[in-house]
Amino acid sequence: MVMRSLWVKVLVFACLMGLILTTAAGAASQDWDTIIAKAKEEGIVITYGTSGRLSRVGEVMKEKYGIELKHIKMSLHEITERIIREQDAGVFEVDFIMAEDMIGTCKLLIPNGYVESFVPSTCEDLVPEKYKDPFVFLVQTYCLVYNKDSYDEPPIGNIWELTTEKWRGKFVIRDPEISPTLIGFFAEMIARADLMADAYKDYFGEEIKLTTPNAGWEFIKRLAHNKVITLPGTNEIAKAVGAPGQKDAPIGLATAGKLRMNETDGFVLGVIPEVIPTIGYCYPAYGLLVRNAPHPNAAKLLVRELMTEEGASAWTQDEGCFSTNPNLSYNELDPIGNLEAWEKAAWSLDIGTSMKYSRELLDFWITERR
Repeated sequence: MVMRSLWVKVLVFACLMGLILTTAAGAASQDWDTIIAKAKEEGIVITYGTSGRLSRVGEVMKEKYGIELKHIKMSLHEITERIIREQDAGVFEVDFIMAEDMIGTCKLLIPNGYVESFVPSTCEDLVPEKYKDPFVFLVQTYCLVYNKDSYDEPPIGNIWELTTEKWRGKFVIRDPEISPTLIGFFAEMIARADLMADAYKDYFGEEIKLTTPNAGWEFIKRLAHNKVITLPGTNEIAKAVGAPGQKDAPIGLATAGKLRMNETDGFVLGVIPEVIPTIGYCYPAYGLLVRNAPHPNAAKLLVRELMTEEGASAWTQDEGCFSTNPNLSYNELDPIGNLEAWEKAAWSLDIGTSMKYSRELLDFWITERR
């Protein structure tokens, strides 16, 4: 018994030492003086991304390090498809991707080694664990918006109102057939069916009578039957909802960042801040290094810059956009508050939930759409 106890202590000590050495090795691998020197030698970083704002971060990279950023903007599906197609053909020309295709990223790109997470040691202790693997550098928000010229106050307070005759043909969303994040939002409704059922009872004053498996599916079905308007992008949604002078404008589901169009385009968009059971959803933007990148050190340095005030401000200057580094600022005029406040008011998309229901959901939507 004494010998067994001794061996247990030895094994525990060895495991602890291994953990310490591994951690030390990880820290040593991020020798930023060396990384910066090599990045300057590389001189360029090539990126694919869903946002043209990566080019603004390029200005920071150029000014601080003399490194050029060459950015190619494409849709979220295009990024996934192009990375797979290029690497399978032995073409390695890109260093970093900003990805918002949750399923494509987590089901195809990461498991098959096309891309990998890299968390800079400069912010590793600050970023919450849930954003580290895969690495999320930015959280953006979709929410219900309305026209302030048409309505003196937010026109709804319960999401089920959107399925009623009053809002028939007057709710604008992105086309779910091209928007995986919206399908992810629908998946959350199914997974949180109890909340959807409670919301139904809160508004209609009675228990829901189902024609589908649960209240989440029922909401999606009724919404599809209520002549919902689908548009290809949030700029179009912002215009349809927020253009001034309308007397009977529709409600929309759009990124909160489109509130900036009140200043740039003279729109009159407002966020509906309190809706039962949710005002919308929060979704991640992944920042990932590409396998066999031609400029790996410049890519690492880019990730580090994305987690600084200068780099993140390309997005965080807008309402509803937040760095996963909680020490960084956000728009002080944000209608909900900080990221923590948004995560209480809106649902965070879960990749497991999206993967579980996405295929069935898309078929269901196409079938029920009227």
